[in-house]
Parts: sequence; C-alpha cells; structure tokens
Amino acid sequence: MHRSASKHVARVLAICLSFSCFFGVDEAAAKNSIKGFVQTKSGPLQGAIVTAKDLDSSIEVSVFTDVLGRFEIFGLHPRTHELVAKFPGLGSGFHILPHQQTETNSLEFMLSEDPEFQLREPSSAWLDLLPDGDMKREFILNCTSCHEISHGRIFLNGSPRSSDAWFAAIKMMRGIDVYGLTPPDFDDEDYSKWLAKYLSVSTFEKLVPSEGPSGKVLKARIIEYPVPVSPCLPHDLVVGPKGKIWITAFYHDVVWSLDPESGSFETFQVNDQEGVMGQVRALTFGPDEMLWVLLGGTESLVRLNPEDGTFKSFPLGMYPHSIEVDSKGYLWFNDYLSPSKRFGSLNPKTGALEIFEVPGKVLEPEEGLPLLYGLGVDQKDVVWGTMLAANKLFRFDSKTKDIRLFEMPGENTGPRRPGIGPDGSIWVPEFNTGTATRFDPETETFTRHSLGVSSLGLYDIAVDQRSGDVWAGASLGSSLIRLNPTTGAKDVYPFPTEPAYPRHIAIDPWNGDVWTTYSSMPDAVPKIVRIELGEE
Repeated sequence: MHRSASKHVARVLAICLSFSCFFGVDEAAAKNSIKGFVQTKSGPLQGAIVTAKDLDSSIEVSVFTDVLGRFEIFGLHPRTHELVAKFPGLGSGFHILPHQQTETNSLEFMLSEDPEFQLREPSSAWLDLLPDGDMKREFILNCTSCHEISHGRIFLNGSPRSSDAWFAAIKMMRGIDVYGLTPPDFDDEDYSKWLAKYLSVSTFEKLVPSEGPSGKVLKARIIEYPVPVSPCLPHDLVVGPKGKIWITAFYHDVVWSLDPESGSFETFQVNDQEGVMGQVRALTFGPDEMLWVLLGGTESLVRLNPEDGTFKSFPLGMYPHSIEVDSKGYLWFNDYLSPSKRFGSLNPKTGALEIFEVPGKVLEPEEGLPLLYGLGVDQKDVVWGTMLAANKLFRFDSKTKDIRLFEMPGENTGPRRPGIGPDGSIWVPEFNTGTATRFDPETETFTRHSLGVSSLGLYDIAVDQRSGDVWAGASLGSSLIRLNPTTGAKDVYPFPTEPAYPRHIAIDPWNGDVWTTYSSMPDAVPKIVRIELGEE
C-alpha cells in the first residue's frame, strides 16, 4: 500500500448525491444502499471515512472502509445528500450521481496526497510538538480546558504567532475569565516565549499526519446530528427513558430532547430567574424518571418533568459543576468555584440540603482554585470526586460521612470526570498526560494506562457496565478511545468533524451505542454524536 495511505491526512471530497440516511426508514428503503470503494494509485485504502450528509436535515452518517477499501451506507431515502470521503493526508475529486438513482454498487473515490494536511490535524498533533514537562502540563490544563488549539489558533495572518501575539492572546483570555480559573502563578510572558519557540516554522516539519483507523473501528457507524441553534455549547447529555437523548444547552437556559430515529428535537426551559444566564451544565435522571439539571449561573438544581415540561428550582448556594444520583435517589453535586472544596446532596423528597467539605490544605492564592470537577457514585453509594487543579481524588462514604483524600500518582495530571467500573473501580481521565488511571478502592492503589500522546486532552470517562470497556473522550484528539482493561487493547474512533471537542460521554445501556457532543467554547461546529459499534 502507498505510504501516504497509512500515514497522511486527507482533504475532503464533496459529492452531491440523491440519497437519504437510514433514520426511520421503511422496509423498502432499507434495501437501498450506497456501495463503493476508496483507493489511491497504489491500491485499496483501509480506514477512510465516508460521510453522507442529508442536505434537508443536515444529519450526517459516516462509515469506514474495510481492508479492501470497500464501504456501504445503507437504508437510504431518495433525498439529496452530499457525500464526503477523507483520510489522513489524502484528497481529490468527486462524482455526482443522478437524482433518480437510489442504489449504486460501484461508487469510486481516488485519493491523492494533500500538501495542506496540517489544516486538518487535531490539536493533539500540534501540541505534541511542545516538550513534555511541567510547562506543557500547566499549559494544557489552563489553556485548552474549553477549546482546541490547532492550526486556526496557532497561526495568525498566515504565520505562526509571535511571542507578542501569544502574549496578547493570553491577556485576552484572562480578560474574559470572569471566574479567575487561570491561576495567578501562570506566567504569561514566559509562556508566550515558550509557545513561540516550539510552535514555529522550524518545528512544524516534525508534524506528521495521523494514522488511519483499523480493527474494530472499521465496523462502526457515526451519526452526527445538528443542534437546533448555534452557538449553544451542548455541554452534557444523558440517555433517558424511551431511548431519547437529553442535552444541556449551556447558552440558552434549556435542555433538548433528541429522538434518535427521527432526528427531531423538543426544547424544555429550565431557568426561572429572568435576566440571569442559567449556564445549564449537567443532568441526570432520578429513579422516578424525573430529570435533574444543574445550572451554574443561577446556582441551582432543577427538577424537570419530561412529560409536561414543568420544573422546580432548588437553590444550592454554590456554583455546581457535576451531578450524580445514588440508589436512594439523593442528588450529589460539587462546588466548582469554591476555594473551600465543598460538595453536597439534595434530598429530592424534602428538598433538604447537606453540605460537606473535603479536608486538607487549601491552595495558596497564587495557585488559584482547587476546581472540584467530576463526580461518581459507586455501587455502595460511595461518592467519588476529582479536583482538577489540586490533583486529587476524594472518597466520601455517604453512610458513615467518612472522607478520604488521595493524591493522583502523577504530578499536576488534571483529573477530570471519572467513570465507575462494574467491579467498583474508579477510572480517572488525566487531561494533560494522555493517561486513563484506574483506582482500586480495595487496595487503594493506582494503575495508569497510557492511551496515546500526552496532549490528547482526556476529558471524560464512561465505563460500559456490560462489557467493562472504558471509553475516554480525547477532546484535543477529536476522537473517542476504547480501552479493554483486561487485555490493554485500545481502539481509536476518529470523528468525521475537525475540530471535535467531546465532553460528557453517555453509553446506552440497552444497545451499547456511545453518545457525546462537540462542545468547544467558543463554538466550533457543535453537534450531537452517536457511535454505533456494529457487529463484533
């Protein structure tokens, strides 16, 4: 196979076709399909992404080519689609099929090298040029926690940013950081010089295109749904009753309910404070199928009735970040912006609040806030939480009220949103090391699993309770990564869209589909995303 076929990144092919995606198709339409193959001058191309975009609904369905370069997108309606094929480092022309044609078995793509592959490389590739160490970990933690940093942010007016340009960018970010999330001891001038040195023309020759996918990934299908309005920051999502997907719209004081089969949305208001931006963050369903939603801006927890849209707000007295529910239906939340490291619970029947504080030394003012971040509740109703800046994991026994604190095994790793395994293990994504770390509650020991380069930006982990597979979102790598904790095998599922900044991950307990959102802030291309794994 041609060297470029396995190592380089692709330019997009745009092809107007008259087809529809498979959502809500009838039996006759399910027989229609687009079949074809992708190749280079050297032969078939494995792992190319082929995407069909419905130009009416903007829903996009993507598949991967197999070892022989073949692909199939099935269940099609005769509606206009744009077909796109791409692969790391390659890209060339297109075909157009007649509007009346509803089935083809011979669609061919011939891809050639793309000299502008850098434009489509994810942030992780660019940030991998920075030398590993304290400065890199601190930079990733403080400057990529909300958005990507790839070609579009590194280059200014066609050239790499100078030291002065980087300094101006950091100053601008401090100006809009109303909560003071970037600590005072982050030296803007030193970082400006460091970035200009290592993100320069002389280092860009080291940038090589990403690898194409293989193995199990080739059987997957990725569906991308457009959001109802943009910008919106679709922050978190959860799989709800009847298979609907519920998503928080951070900028709009609402949550959306998505019907995956039709692609249609319903909108539910959740903010009752006029003139105050709710900042709708996280959500979960209680045992009674009521939806609980955290609003940071109004410092409240909202109970929404999905059947009639009525809701009630409960003031929390803190800016909450994450939410979990225990077996009794109690809601657990944490205080994102408190220097005193608070978290608490709400009794849904009485509305009573209990507030607790994580013990230990408070960070010095120049170090910034500890940033309580992720939460998890295990099978024994033990609450687990991470502190993003303080680099710690805490354990709270909700029965005995005992609190334990554990230092992460690496220095300044940026622990974010943990997942709980079926065996009770705690899986913590290290945002600035590329590592998924398992904590064993019985032995109180950590085991670290490298998922790739240190600049992946691992944001969230969700564990499939049926298989035990660990799913990690690479926010800077525009991908999801699946880890088999028994064998150590890793599969990287690249997204068709770049940049893609996935945040929260939800796994459908009935069919194993994996859901996430593209949630760059400020918005890049926000979407709701579903990965169907296919037969294995």
